[in-house]
Amino acid sequence: MNLEHKIARMCVTGLPAKAADSAFEERLGALPSGGLGLFPHNMDNEYQLRRLVHGVTAAADRLGFTSPYLLSIDEEGGSLANLKRIFPHVPGNRAVGLTGDPAAAFLQGKLIGSQLAALGIPMSWAPVLDVNTNILNPVVGVRSYGEEPAVVAKLGAAFIKGMHEAGVAVTAKHFPGHGQVDGDSHVELPVCGLTLEKLMSGPVIPFAAAIAAGCDAIMMAHIVFPEIPEAEGLPASLSPYFVTDLLRNELGYQGVICTDDVEMGAIRNTYEPELIGELAVTAGNDMILMCHTPEFQDRVIRGIAEAVREGRIAEARIDESLQRIDRLQERMLLHSRHASPVPRAEWDSRTAELTRSTVKLQRDPRQLLPLSAELRYLLLLPQPERLTLADNTDSKDLELGALLGDRGFNLSVQYIANNPASGMINEIIAGLEECDAVILGTWNAHIFSGQLDLAEAINREKPLITAVLRNPYDAERLPSAASVILVCGTSVYSLESLADVLTTGRTTL
Repeated sequence: MNLEHKIARMCVTGLPAKAADSAFEERLGALPSGGLGLFPHNMDNEYQLRRLVHGVTAAADRLGFTSPYLLSIDEEGGSLANLKRIFPHVPGNRAVGLTGDPAAAFLQGKLIGSQLAALGIPMSWAPVLDVNTNILNPVVGVRSYGEEPAVVAKLGAAFIKGMHEAGVAVTAKHFPGHGQVDGDSHVELPVCGLTLEKLMSGPVIPFAAAIAAGCDAIMMAHIVFPEIPEAEGLPASLSPYFVTDLLRNELGYQGVICTDDVEMGAIRNTYEPELIGELAVTAGNDMILMCHTPEFQDRVIRGIAEAVREGRIAEARIDESLQRIDRLQERMLLHSRHASPVPRAEWDSRTAELTRSTVKLQRDPRQLLPLSAELRYLLLLPQPERLTLADNTDSKDLELGALLGDRGFNLSVQYIANNPASGMINEIIAGLEECDAVILGTWNAHIFSGQLDLAEAINREKPLITAVLRNPYDAERLPSAASVILVCGTSVYSLESLADVLTTGRTTL
């Protein structure tokens, strides 16, 4: 194996198409990347996705790659669930975090793992183990299990065990923690002001638990830490201090360490591709994610090869990473051989069961629940939208009105802007004479303050029931007299569970 091919094996690339055609195999032969990421643009339906996975693995086999070929996907559940149009939509971390129950996180991981195993995808870039201490964080938020390190650690470890039982490997992310920043690394390079002491006593705790739980890989975060001088101003993903000194040596992690995708704005807009590759390998990463642009990938590999030939990186350093990748593939085989996935016939019922356990009635001070068949309700719903690049929320009307109408309740439905202006609010208030009470769905109202203005205005006129559909931070900002149901999801299962709570007044059936 020549030097460039060794380096390519440290790289995870992507595929622009929905099929592994001859052009893909030719590219894989010329650039034998060690792994491939799958994204929404690669997926239409189950049959097509199965053919794609089979085509990729067959091409890898023909080219002499070690099996299983490292196919991976961002499959977290909730707001980042690539398979939701194909299989039951498993709830995300923040919804599961509302339960505080490791059994729920275990089932979450096992359901997601069972779906991936059925497709022949041996690994997921999950779980997210970021502790979301910044409620304005634009990219983690609902993807986190919560704000308490111990809770995130407990639930993350349970998720890992569930995935392993289903036969699928995991990637804990984003070390040393992405939940405390207010920037989105897909777009910019976020800055975290935590000291090392604060970092170790908070955001790092879930990763230590993941290591103890046997996580197969850990993904680094593209974040700079100016209060940690040992990092020398480099992002954690490219820092020898964070990758090698802290994660590898101090925490004792011996598995594969990978970067987050270095084509994200945080890195691509800061460094040239050749330098990115050299920095990533020097830092101690075993695999470099760069899943979109062939020219960029070629330049990264060229930069690493040049650094080796000029003596800045020892070739033995490349060999160390290849050995870890070999061990990762061995772990994948072991997971597969000892798998006990959820039977496919149970996916729907178990997903419904899990989702129902996550929906919580937080308060009902005016005893507005259960809904009354004698009253007229106005149902106001936001229109969900994709808020970050790490989000595949559908922009479509929520069908809660139909679910409640089918149960015999008298209601009218109106869809509202996510940040309603005073004109829309005044129009809604003017029409409240036609109803006895209002049900309002919120969508990050703690950020889109127009929703809070609307809630306050309604509360002055009519009894108000609210359903928090995204981050739970809306709840403490809503009127104290309003009923609050925490949902943290908009899947069909989430809406059916919400309808159950509205019509029974109980969190558990």
